[in-house]
Amino acid sequence: MEATTELRVFYTTSNNIPKLSASPPTTSPPALPCTLHYHAEGGANILFRLTSTTTLPSRLQNRLLRLRKNLPHTLPASDQLEAFTTTFLPLFPPTNIIHHDLIELDPTLPPLLNETLARIPRPQNRRDTFLPLHERHGVLVTDMSPRGDEVLIQLKPKWLAQSPDAPPGSRRCRTCALRAQRAARGVRTATDAQAVCPLALVSESVEARRRAVAGVTGDERARAYLVGEAQVLLRSLRRWQVEFDARGVLNTFDGEGVRELCKAMTLRDCTLFVRCERDGGVEARVGDLDLKAPGRMAKWRGVEEGLGREGWYWGGEVEGGGDEERVCLLALER
Repeated sequence: MEATTELRVFYTTSNNIPKLSASPPTTSPPALPCTLHYHAEGGANILFRLTSTTTLPSRLQNRLLRLRKNLPHTLPASDQLEAFTTTFLPLFPPTNIIHHDLIELDPTLPPLLNETLARIPRPQNRRDTFLPLHERHGVLVTDMSPRGDEVLIQLKPKWLAQSPDAPPGSRRCRTCALRAQRAARGVRTATDAQAVCPLALVSESVEARRRAVAGVTGDERARAYLVGEAQVLLRSLRRWQVEFDARGVLNTFDGEGVRELCKAMTLRDCTLFVRCERDGGVEARVGDLDLKAPGRMAKWRGVEEGLGREGWYWGGEVEGGGDEERVCLLALER
């Protein structure tokens, strides 16, 4: 990686709390010089990799530094961690979840990182987003990057159960209905491109699951895992999606109901990381579990109302002239 994409930092601990600084603090023992490398980014966060010419402390090994973007819907890192620890961490086995640990940031670090972000190659649709200057914490997350010839699959399971707001007799699930609506409008996301029905991923039919995972990956080990062993994890994810949203977006108005719905919507937008390892083993972890904000309720209601009003659940669209449904399990089983 070119030098301009890197930033030299210093790692210390204070009262057992890890900290990154832009200049070497006067501490004992001495701070560890490290280098931050831009790794990747999504809509809400930017990931950096930490390296050192010496062995990294155990706290930094197999970890990426995740920093939130300066956007209205992103919570401070300390709030994110609290929501993750109290809400999502208890839902899954420790071996099946991306772990989070708080790390302190020196006040001089965010401005320097923003300078680095301004001059490095980034996705075109992300180049105008930067880090908040007032943020004093980041999160160390489990690094699921493939090593050597390992294979990493990133899957968005989406809505593993039908939306409570879907009309009876629907021919599409919530995810497939939204995909069809977007296709009619000339919009196609990375998840849409996989053309996978979430209901098929957790179907009782092994053949339906095989067809679904064929759209996710060509790796035979990953396919076998998703069809078989991963079902325990995927069905647990489905269970919590349903439990946190019993009434649907269009019928949830009270404060407690909205808070529960935000949990469900977070789980409907999480990522399943599946890493096929050199020894033949498979490691799978659920990540991207930043609690959704109640401020998104208006958007969620608008999407649900549009899907119903325009007929996308039925497969007989009022407008847009969508193609015959060939992906959704609900249509294929009729």
